[in-house]
Amino acid sequence: MRIVLIVAGAVVATLILKRLIGRLVRRVVGLAPLSGGDRITPRGRSLSGALSSAVLVAIWVIAAIAIISELGINVGGVVLTATVVGGALAFGAQTLIRDLIAGVFVLAEDQYGVGDIIDVGPLVGGTTPVTGSVERISLRATRLRDSEGRVWHVPNGAIVRVANLSLRSVAVLELHVNRSTSVEHLKSVASGLGEAIKAHPMAGPLCDGEPEYDGVVDMQDDRLVGRIRVHTLPGKHDEVRRIWRELSVAAYQDGRLPVPPPTLEVRHISSD
Repeated sequence: MRIVLIVAGAVVATLILKRLIGRLVRRVVGLAPLSGGDRITPRGRSLSGALSSAVLVAIWVIAAIAIISELGINVGGVVLTATVVGGALAFGAQTLIRDLIAGVFVLAEDQYGVGDIIDVGPLVGGTTPVTGSVERISLRATRLRDSEGRVWHVPNGAIVRVANLSLRSVAVLELHVNRSTSVEHLKSVASGLGEAIKAHPMAGPLCDGEPEYDGVVDMQDDRLVGRIRVHTLPGKHDEVRRIWRELSVAAYQDGRLPVPPPTLEVRHISSD
């Protein structure tokens, strides 16, 4: 009878906790700053499934230990063995556990979703940042596809920082001109480039706002550096910047922007 009561209690606890977890996850996911109607459901389903599985395992492990105790078997030896085995598994799978915990926070905080374009920085052992469109998110890893079609499987625990480029992108262009160029002339040409990018048939529809000239952002011995930027549709900054470069090349070629002198590489020659 006691064993039956233990099993019944485990079943009831499982049903109640799963319902509570579902309500809690829906509330947490709904409060995330980036949540949208098309993103809440899959994120909530993933989180609820993971947490429910963890609770289910914990409840039935406790129930199994209680049943073993009712059968007259020494529970101390079983618990000690389970503790040793669990510790060994936890030590060997610490990377996996780190990935799973990081995945829970990625989903709960809505750092990014399927379809977003993100930059996760250089991966371990690399120097080139990985940028791509999110195709799949699991508790363990995120799958990205970059602009060259390569698919990256990035463990969530290996993501130190992430930039979501789908919220609002900015195309930035720096103009290097000769040091003798007047600031007013640089501003005039930069403003003209801004008007040209808005009127461009391919780049104009991708812009979300008016181009802004930030002024001279750097001054060197041989050049001035002006910066102009414009907000674009999510993930379209590279396309706008590419067309912007083409317009800038034309401005250099027709003399509107004075070309700065080439930077010479200084080499130290040994007397030996």
